[in-house]
Amino acid sequence: MLIAYIMLAVGGMLLGGAYSFAKQKHPLWSVALLSLAGLLCCVISLWRIFS
Repeated sequence: MLIAYIMLAVGGMLLGGAYSFAKQKHPLWSVALLSLAGLLCCVISLWRIFS
């Protein structure tokens, strides 16, 4: 359970990084990759918390 909460925090940081990359006009592939990684972390951690 602790790993799920840590993973949720990491997913939030990755999503924040993707937002920051988008605001700084980094390449679209890097924004998409960070967003996908962040969403994947958040979804997996929420699935583990609620199951």
